[in-house]
Amino acid sequence: MLIDPKVTRLDIFNNGGAIVQREIKLSLHQGINEFQIQNVPASFDPNSAEIKLEYLRPEDKELIKLQQTITTLPDKNNANQEITREKSAANNIISYSIDFTREMREKISEICESSSYRTYADMIGTFDFIINSKISGDIIVNILYFINDIRIKWSTSLIVKISNNNTPEIEGFIIVDNQTGFSYENVDLGFAIFELPEPTSYSVVGGLSNVNLPEQAYGQANINNNFYEVQNKLKRTQRYKQIK
Repeated sequence: MLIDPKVTRLDIFNNGGAIVQREIKLSLHQGINEFQIQNVPASFDPNSAEIKLEYLRPEDKELIKLQQTITTLPDKNNANQEITREKSAANNIISYSIDFTREMREKISEICESSSYRTYADMIGTFDFIINSKISGDIIVNILYFINDIRIKWSTSLIVKISNNNTPEIEGFIIVDNQTGFSYENVDLGFAIFELPEPTSYSVVGGLSNVNLPEQAYGQANINNNFYEVQNKLKRTQRYKQIK
């Protein structure tokens, strides 16, 4: 079953990347329940993928179990070839859009220009999980993963104002820059300082099964187990309506 859990929290790092937390309430039937999460960018790190079950009744803990987690990234070579073809087609359409009316030309240009900026990180990864339930009932599922994308990050800005009596006033701002193809609406937004490791090839680690990864995958593979501890050291948290 395809599901699209809501993004409830986004912890962004100053040098790029973010921890994404999503949540959804699911109705389970007795037996095997298979789910596939939509809108997971190819920049997510499969080694960081985590599923947590939140039981509505204490007794459900013995009756409902997470059986398997399966993560897959698209092959980078094939994805880049597809992106190259899309960009070529978009450029050709833009070149010939002069033959259209002004309104149509502007609309076509907007669509095609978005394709011209597309990268591998804007492709979709696969994040599946299987729940084995001995009963029919509801459960809340929390999804956590790290996206390794330098196009989403935060920076600081200061404005110094000097009054007539030469008294300085300093205002500080945090600026969020999201140039990815994914938007996040009505999320709790956190900020943290963290240095991204250099990109390496992925390796399969315990806890993930049936992982099919390309040899030269995007991003870094082995995030330290203490990585999520940075969430407890966030500079600030605030609710934002939309991040684009």
